Amino acid sequence: MLSLIPVTMPKMNAGFDVAELVGRRAGGKLRDGDVVVISSKFVAISEGRVVNLSTVHAGPRAGQLAAVHHMDPRLCELVVRESDGVLGGIPGFILTSKDGVMTPNAGIDKSNVDHGMVVLYPRKPQASARRIREVLRFSRGVSVGVIVCDSRLSPTRRGTTGVAVAASGIDAVLDMRGRADLFGNVLKVTSQALADDLSSAAEVLMGESDEATPVVLVRGLKRSLFKDAEYGGGRFAISVEDDVFLRSLGFS
Repeated sequence: MLSLIPVTMPKMNAGFDVAELVGRRAGGKLRDGDVVVISSKFVAISEGRVVNLSTVHAGPRAGQLAAVHHMDPRLCELVVRESDGVLGGIPGFILTSKDGVMTPNAGIDKSNVDHGMVVLYPRKPQASARRIREVLRFSRGVSVGVIVCDSRLSPTRRGTTGVAVAASGIDAVLDMRGRADLFGNVLKVTSQALADDLSSAAEVLMGESDEATPVVLVRGLKRSLFKDAEYGGGRFAISVEDDVFLRSLGFS
């Protein structure tokens, strides 16, 4: 049976050692076989990925996007810099591609940060997940998995759910092809997004406002799911050709 254990953190506005802080605040609760789910925003803040919009100069492309989508040109400039490509948008939001995943505004966030500031995505979330895992193993003597998560919107659905940005030490996407269901039907295309599932579970405790809980321990996962594996954006993503939604909408 899975259990979720919240780990509250102090409000942080500048760079800090996130692995050391997680170890210190969660150390007494950590056990072998836990999965440490940590907010991508908290990781980004630890890396100093906080930008004062007053320091940003907007270029011509950002000015065009700002006019079309009724946004601050400085924010649009950061979206252009941080995204791999712009797919479209609506007033207030630009739909972008980043690390193989569609996300509004390249994942840039204005919540839970001082007014006039924004938080970018972590520089290398996969490396951050691996480092947190290694630090906890050597400093606390525990073998854990680590997931760096974010919240996301899903098409036609109200509200946010969790999504894994990176994972280390667990089998984050389970290939179910070749297995039979209860009626003997062989699964042909099914995979289980385990890291996304755990991210959504953790989001229940993390919340979206003033909960101050950017870290959640997930306990009770099967030991067979713990592997020396690393997942980043590319390993979570699928091609447009394999995406039933994008293909159906005419993307290619």
